[in-house]
Amino acid sequence: MASNTQETTFRRKTRAKNAGAKRKARLQNYGTTPSFPVHTADADKNAPSEVSPVTGPVLA
Repeated sequence: MASNTQETTFRRKTRAKNAGAKRKARLQNYGTTPSFPVHTADADKNAPSEVSPVTGPVLA
């Protein structure tokens, strides 16, 4: 039979390991980068020398 100290230590380690398990699993599965639009009209205006997927290359 384990001592009270060993049982308490084991319980604390288990609690610490499992704390936030759902949050950690969600971050692992979905990542931490927020979703945002990549190709917008403002982005095309700010980078006229880049190739726009909508209008094609800019010929200046």
